[in-house]
Amino acid sequence: MSINFDFSNKNVLVTGANGDIGSEITSKFLEAGANCICLDKDLKYLKKITISKKYRKKIFFLEINFEKKNFSQIFLKNMQKNIFIDVLINNAGYSSSKNFLEYNYEEWKKTLRINLEIPFLLSQLISKKFMKPGSSIINITSLAAEQGFPNNVAYVASKGGLKQLTKAMAIDLSKKNIRVNSVGPGYVKTKMTKKSWLDKKKRNNRSDRIILNRWANPSDIANTCLFLGSNLSEYINGQEIYVDGGWLSKGLKNDKK
Repeated sequence: MSINFDFSNKNVLVTGANGDIGSEITSKFLEAGANCICLDKDLKYLKKITISKKYRKKIFFLEINFEKKNFSQIFLKNMQKNIFIDVLINNAGYSSSKNFLEYNYEEWKKTLRINLEIPFLLSQLISKKFMKPGSSIINITSLAAEQGFPNNVAYVASKGGLKQLTKAMAIDLSKKNIRVNSVGPGYVKTKMTKKSWLDKKKRNNRSDRIILNRWANPSDIANTCLFLGSNLSEYINGQEIYVDGGWLSKGLKNDKK
């Protein structure tokens, strides 16, 4: 068996491809030879960093708003009937910060829609029509799938649900030999976390919780997706891999004397 990260002639679909993590995932798979289908409601940033002669023929952009009920019709209309997806990465996410007692129901519905309902609907659609045996689905969850965090009830609930959805999907899709796993990022330095990063107290507080004592870079998450999409991980199924620098494993702070 050949063991490598060569994705030549493989098709990879990434949702939320315009964000820092999504664009890095896309870049990693493009560098590994894959053809990438990139979904997001706005793809300006991704187009800016990837539109080069090297990748122009290997990347397909589809601007689609997952909040709309007709997203599946738009997707099917733009997909070639004879194309197959080798790796699906459900990366699109949404977060709205507010205390539980003040949380708006519309924000609750939007967060659950993007973070949990869309991975279910899109994975079901693609695994029925566009996936062959040996394909892989990767759901991007969060530390919030494992622990409670303040002022973010819908996000925590949706990511916990996505973690369990991953396990259930892995069992049902085993009949088609499609693997399903999750990647749970810790604190990642992105535009979404810029406010916390620029707050020195918050940045240091979060770094102190991490064994490696640093926030993740988007490439840390992308590399894990590359692994889970490759044949190196062919015996890994129904698992949640936390890429958190050791956050979940750390107990008491190791005080230096």
